Amino acid sequence: MIPEYSVGGVLIATVPVTAIIAFLIALVVHRLMVALRFYRWVWHPVLFDTAVFVTIWCLITLYPLPVPQGLLP
Repeated sequence: MIPEYSVGGVLIATVPVTAIIAFLIALVVHRLMVALRFYRWVWHPVLFDTAVFVTIWCLITLYPLPVPQGLLP
């Protein structure tokens, strides 16, 4: 069974929740790499950003953080 989050009595699938969390983390990582001028060494920045997002999303789904009490039914 696929776990779901219960927010105010509304069940939300985990895929959009984890994707949004991964996107926000990837955005922070992107800003950090821009500030450090890391993209001078990257051949294709958009492809690299996509790979970072997918990697972060994979790590979030494989190693989930503990869910606070009351969010899962």
